[in-house]
Formats: sequence, C-alpha cells, structure tokens
Amino acid sequence: MKKSEVRRKKDRASYDRNELFEFLNKTYFVTVSFLQDENIFSIPMLHAVVKDKIYLHASVGSRILKQLTACSKVTLAATDVHGIVLSKSLFNSSMNYQSAVIFGSTKRITDEILMYDAFENMVDRFFKGRFEDARKPTKNEWLQTALLEFTMNEFSLKQRTGMPKEEEPDKTLPIWSGVVPLKSEFVEPEPDLEHSKGIELPDYLKFT
Repeated sequence: MKKSEVRRKKDRASYDRNELFEFLNKTYFVTVSFLQDENIFSIPMLHAVVKDKIYLHASVGSRILKQLTACSKVTLAATDVHGIVLSKSLFNSSMNYQSAVIFGSTKRITDEILMYDAFENMVDRFFKGRFEDARKPTKNEWLQTALLEFTMNEFSLKQRTGMPKEEEPDKTLPIWSGVVPLKSEFVEPEPDLEHSKGIELPDYLKFT
C-alpha cells in the first residue's frame, strides 16, 4: 500500500493530477514537513504551480533552504474548509473540506526564467496583473530570494461534501442539523494612506 493511499472513507479520495493542481492553485499556502536532527518540522510556505511542478518560496540563508536544497523526503499538505457539519449527534458532526497530502523531494532552482515564471504564478493566481504592475526585484533583493522545486512521487486528495449522516434513531430528534458554510474570500482593500493616498485602486483589486 502506498503512503498516500486513503485508508478510511476511500470513496472520498481522488488521485487525479489535474484536480490536484486545480486545488493547489486555489489554496493560499501549503504546509511543508521534513525531518531535521530527529525532529519533524512543519512550516507554512507560499507555493506556485508551473506545468507539472510545485515551487516553494524561500529566503537565502534560511534554515529551511539549507535543509531542502536537496532533500529526498518532503511532505506537502493543504486543506480548505468549506463548512461545519452539525449533526443531531456530536459523534456524526464533521466538516466539509478538501485536502491534499503530497510526498516527494525538493531541490534548489537557480534558473532565472523559471524563477520568474514561478513567482508570477505565486502572485497572479490571486491578483491577475499584479506581477506586471509591481516593481521587480533589485539585484540585491534577487540575491536574497530562493526557489525550491518540489517533485511529486505520490499524492492523494480527499473531500467531504453534503449534509450530516444521521443515525436512524436520531432522525426525529428535535435538534437542528445542517451545514454552516464557511467562506474565505478577499474583501474591500485597505489602502496605505501614507504611501498610496490618491492612487486609484487597480482593476485586479476590485472585487465588488
């Protein structure tokens, strides 16, 4: 059995690569786990998806860059919660969610064209046009910036949708049941009044 194979609620699992990349392009960050000095570390990191590769943003000189420059055992995980499922019983209460667990390896990338492609995805998947609009890194800033390429070995997706599953004796209990939806969305931007006062809000930040 593969590490990534879902063992419980197998009907909720998916191993479709296109579905995985679609999910990763919607989620804000991934949690990166690795072993260092007999301790497991889990660190949230910004990520990008370019073709069939996942890229991670890092800083030159950071511990995580030193550890993951050439690491054969790395795990990425991400979860989006869409709602709290309230059953008539505590036991059957749950969450509606989508999650991914990805096993693979990492190496540092120094190709500038590939780095720019990855950073463009990292920015523009949230605000299309921001990468072109913003000031590009100076030589000194670029020297402080690093990119890690994550190569997948195996992965799994899992999700739950729908209403609570009630036990037969509970169905007639006078207790409210259902789903409380949860949304994570961008709202009206707040301008930096010291440095952006009077500057018109760009179209890619107009959500209403």
